[in-house]
Amino acid sequence: MDRKLRRSNFVSFALMLAILTNTLSGKAIAAELITNGSFETGNFTGWTAVNAPGSWHNWTVVSNGFTTGFNSPASPPVGTRDAFQGIAANAGGVYTLSQDVTIPAASTASLTWRHRYQLDHNTFCNGAACGTATYAVQILNTSNVLLQTLYTTTTPPDTVVDTGWFSGIALLNQYAGQTIRIRFRTSVTATFAGPGSLEIDGVSVQSPAIPTSSSALIRGRASTATGVGIPHSVITLTDQFGVTRRALTNGFGIYEFDNVAAGETYVVSITNKQHTFADPTRVVSVDDDVVDLDFVSLF
Repeated sequence: MDRKLRRSNFVSFALMLAILTNTLSGKAIAAELITNGSFETGNFTGWTAVNAPGSWHNWTVVSNGFTTGFNSPASPPVGTRDAFQGIAANAGGVYTLSQDVTIPAASTASLTWRHRYQLDHNTFCNGAACGTATYAVQILNTSNVLLQTLYTTTTPPDTVVDTGWFSGIALLNQYAGQTIRIRFRTSVTATFAGPGSLEIDGVSVQSPAIPTSSSALIRGRASTATGVGIPHSVITLTDQFGVTRRALTNGFGIYEFDNVAAGETYVVSITNKQHTFADPTRVVSVDDDVVDLDFVSLF
């Protein structure tokens, strides 16, 4: 199955799963369970980072513009920093970045994250001897027993991959009352398969806390790279329990959703038959009005 289609299906599946498993009545302010999810401390406080033997580039917290020369410059989508590692290592090498969280009993919880995976599996090696490289987002118990794989992609030889910034979302209701380990993992089957890079940002696990009836609005604009508004684009707003609303951009490319429940996380996406957008799917936590959730087309 095509990786892009698999990623799209994953988001759709997670949202449908949310509809089936929602046990929450009323709205709530979300409590954040992840520590340092955007790495703005400049280090790995709250996280456990493990580097592969023979690693090409160890886990590092980097700022906007950082590059090794074999990856597009870092562009953290949340804050000014993100977590970065180089994928390439000795055969069998594994990098992991993990954090344990306890999901409150009898509660719902949702995980969101952003990642960008790049790998040049062509420049320095050709053919089967290059092996493969695999990236996965996983849920484990505290004994490192794998419970669920939320996302995975494998890069074969003779390919160059750049996922761009991908937004992931998954419901964690089934782990209520448990302590789980959220893990980002890359592995290679051949020495120095690569070079590459993995960036992680905006990791968040939220669980309802304080009931609230407050509301907000989400507003933005669809435009070309030169600033011309794109009308008749379909904007889809989906909450963490699978409820979906849609809006069309007007003649100036502007859209708006009012009466949006504050204290929740939403997936906002855009489609237009004549335009492809650089970042068509966003994950946004709404505490107050969001008035600049804009989408820019690639052409």
